[in-house]
Amino acid sequence: MLALIVHINSNYLSAQYIVNDIIYSTNSVTNDGKVSGYETQGGNWSIWLPDSANAIVNIGGVAPGLGVGGQARFSENGNFICGTSMGNGGAEISLYDRSLDTWTALGSLGFSVDSTKGGGYGISGDGNVVVGNSWADTTGGLAYTHAVAHNNIEGLMDLGTLFFGRSTRANATNYDGSVVVGWQDFNGPWKSAVWRKNPAGGYFPNEYILIDTAGNPNDEYNQIGECSAVSADGNWIGGYGDFANNNEPWIWSRDSGVINLGTFPGLGNGYVSGISADGSIVVGWFDGFFFGDPRTPFIWTHENGLQEFNTYIRNELGDSTYTHQVYTAESISPNGLYVAGYGVDTSTFLYFAYRVTLNGTTGISSTTSETIEMYPNPTSGFTTIENKGQATLTVSDIRGRVVIKTEINGKYSLDLTEYNSGIYFVTILSSDKMRTSKIIKN
Repeated sequence: MLALIVHINSNYLSAQYIVNDIIYSTNSVTNDGKVSGYETQGGNWSIWLPDSANAIVNIGGVAPGLGVGGQARFSENGNFICGTSMGNGGAEISLYDRSLDTWTALGSLGFSVDSTKGGGYGISGDGNVVVGNSWADTTGGLAYTHAVAHNNIEGLMDLGTLFFGRSTRANATNYDGSVVVGWQDFNGPWKSAVWRKNPAGGYFPNEYILIDTAGNPNDEYNQIGECSAVSADGNWIGGYGDFANNNEPWIWSRDSGVINLGTFPGLGNGYVSGISADGSIVVGWFDGFFFGDPRTPFIWTHENGLQEFNTYIRNELGDSTYTHQVYTAESISPNGLYVAGYGVDTSTFLYFAYRVTLNGTTGISSTTSETIEMYPNPTSGFTTIENKGQATLTVSDIRGRVVIKTEINGKYSLDLTEYNSGIYFVTILSSDKMRTSKIIKN
């Protein structure tokens, strides 16, 4: 059992905008405001508790640095964290169980570079699927990684690559692990990669997200950049800008295609770092032109578009940032209530971590952990969906294609008679919450 080490640092600006005057990489934030990340490269992972006198709880494992990669990200209920820990012969993609205070290494593809076999970068909302990468070969002077995914039934799955000898990595996955997103290397920079669960086992080969679906899929100017985030239902994917889209951060859905989120004058590449569970709020940052600094954070919503986040905190939330200049918005909680990242104090030039509460000004109040009551399930045709009030109902197939989208009011009879047998995902979005569940068509 891992011994917990806690230290406390009290640096509050307000109950809504909390800072901690430490160097801290904020990888994710829970629906109740806990923040996962790390203080020291190559050190341990930890949990920052802004609402408990800024306590930092050391949870072990191996944080990025010294050849190790990974991100510590919470499952939606906050009970599990993905990341990297020492396995058999090196650092591996791993899962931390908070109730047991234990890291479990999940395996590798059998190769090692400098005592590192792989790393964990994302976890499904339900905590059942961990994704990341593993060294796939180191022979003949050639070393490359493959994206991997792990669940308790199928174990570690090699998600592969479109080009032999070229690396891939999985960065994030949706609520049930059915959609995994990351990057594919061919000629640099890294391009988008989307893996979808195969009902027969494993995942289908990765696909690019194309700017023009009718265009050449092998044209790097038609392939959008690296995927970094995905909404809980798998419908919305976000990622990094590159030469293909004027370096703008972007989001995508099958209905909308690629949406470039815009830019601010005089800034470099834009990066999406997080998407709320319902896809309504997107956060990230833009690089500056001086070796990436100073970075400029943003928040984007479908209603109000792109906004600089320091300005948003002051004008929309009514909080003064004083001398604390926020540089990044690195993560957002699934319910859209909290955003965390880092910045620099302009009076001391020291780094700080922050967590800000959006106070329900955007987003929804509850998350996809609430399931939909449907019967019968499995069904050969019709199924009854329990619902109260007005809502938008969306049905997607296993590859993420929207097959039904309609407005409903109260209990609804869903007709799948004309659709192929298989697994579908039903999402109901109302004014105050989103619910999603699987349904099986026989």
